[in-house]
Order: sequence, then C-alpha cells, then structure tokens
Amino acid sequence: MSEIKEQILTCARDIFLQEGLSRFSMRKVATCAGISATAIYRHFANREELLFYVLLRGFRIFADYLKRVDESLEPHALLELTAMAYLDFALSERPYYEVMFMSSEQLTGFKQFNQDGVAEMRHTFEILKQRVQRAIDAGELKATDSHSAAFGLWAFAHGQISLYLGGQSEMEKEEFIHTYQALFRSYIKG
Repeated sequence: MSEIKEQILTCARDIFLQEGLSRFSMRKVATCAGISATAIYRHFANREELLFYVLLRGFRIFADYLKRVDESLEPHALLELTAMAYLDFALSERPYYEVMFMSSEQLTGFKQFNQDGVAEMRHTFEILKQRVQRAIDAGELKATDSHSAAFGLWAFAHGQISLYLGGQSEMEKEEFIHTYQALFRSYIKG
C-alpha cells in the first residue's frame, strides 16, 4: 500500500475516534494527511468506503497477531495464547481495537462493499472458532458448539479489555495483564 494511502487510513481512524461518524469528513482526513480535498477521492470513492478500509486494515493487523500463535500447541495452550494475542493487539494497536470493537457509532455501508473484504474481517472469528473446536475435540473445553463457545470466549476477553481500556478496572497495566490471564485460564477450565 502506498505511503499516502497508509497516511489517509491512519488519519481516518484517528478522526473517527476523536469526532465520531457524524463529524467525520473526507475534507478533515485530507487535511490531516496533507493532501487536497479532491486528491483523497483518487484513493477512496466516499467516506463509507474509506471507513470500510480502515476496518479492513485493522482486521488484517489483528489476524497477524492471531497467526503468530503456534498452531501446533496443545489445544488448551493454543486458546490461552490466542487470548493473550487478543490482549496484545488491544494494547499495542489500541486505536484499531477501539474502532473495531468499542465504537459506539455504527459504520454505515459495511455490507455494501466487497464480500471478500467482509469475509476477511470475519476471518479472525473463524480462527478462534477453529481453535475452540480443536479444544472441544480434545476434550479440553466443555462445550458442544464451537460457534457459541468461541463467542463466549471472545465476549469474556472483550469485556475485560473494554473495562480496562475504558479506565474502569482501576488496575495498573501489569496487574491487569496478570488478572486477565488468570481469569481466562479459569474460564477455559470451568
């Protein structure tokens, strides 16, 4: 991806987080990226397409975090390290995490775009679902439906992370990481 397109995506992400969808404009993004208001349209047709690609970029980065976990690990360890990869993404790529999972405004036009892009965004959940299924098959996770179990694990992790990032946990970073890991271990075993 070109350097200017990367800059546009970063500016769009940051402006969306700072001002919300109702105040988000292509003109503001162009100014932030150091290009003319008309030049931005050489890269993105409209604001919905631009925001879609912000999300897609975030999900690609997220998928890279999940893929760093060694698939050859035992299912239980694989799930634990997947949960830690999720946390690492949230802490290291916080602006993307917030746009993807904590935004209070719905992005418009999400399903209107390239189905391959939408499928790529959903791929991260499929990674978790496959890892959950391995744990179920190995008898290491008490569940029968990998979709529901994966959703539960995701919600469990997301709830803790959202509380921490929102400043509601009142824990220092290292204490939170330790608590998150311990709670996740207990959740998987229970």
